[in-house]
Parts: sequence; C-alpha cells; structure tokens
Amino acid sequence: MRQKGRHYEQIALEYLTTLGFEFIEQNFHSRYGEIDLIMKKDSILHFIEVKSSHCMNPLANITPKKLERLTKTIHVFLEQRQISSHFCIDAISIYKDNIMLIENITFGL
Repeated sequence: MRQKGRHYEQIALEYLTTLGFEFIEQNFHSRYGEIDLIMKKDSILHFIEVKSSHCMNPLANITPKKLERLTKTIHVFLEQRQISSHFCIDAISIYKDNIMLIENITFGL
C-alpha cells in the first residue's frame, strides 16, 4: 500500500511541477500525521494531500479529522523550519486517468 501511495505522490509531484510549483519536501512526519507533498508557488507554501482511487471520488477520504491532523502537522513543520509564510492546504485527486488539483480545500471552514 505504501509503495502505491508513493507512486501516486510521484505522479502528483510531476503534475505540479508542470504547473510551476517548486518542490520543497515529501512525506514530512509529525506525531499528528504526514504531509504528502510540500510545494511552493508565488511565495506561498502549498501543503498537498494526495488521494487516489479506481472506483470512487478519492477526495471523500479527506475528513474533518484528517484536516485537523494535517493542520497540526503543518504547524509542526513551520515551527521546526522557523518559517513564517502564507500557506494553503491543497488536494490532488487521482481518479483513474484524471488528475485534479483542488487548491485551498479548507477555505470557508
């Protein structure tokens, strides 16, 4: 399962690079969870959750609890790196042969 996740993360990384994102880090871990990809574009950090599925909408797996753990992990990353930057949480959905970037998935929460 982990190898499959890395495969989809690599697909997402290549896709984001074509959109002008700069790679910062992959698979950052904290006691709260993991950030799949950390990218930068236009001086904004993008913390990206990669989800894939062959039979349903992969974004359905991003629950409020998952977002809470992800947000805590982001704060750990920023504190450890002593970074003060604007950031957003994005998702990459890989469903069959389609890739979709959804930026700022927490907007309005």
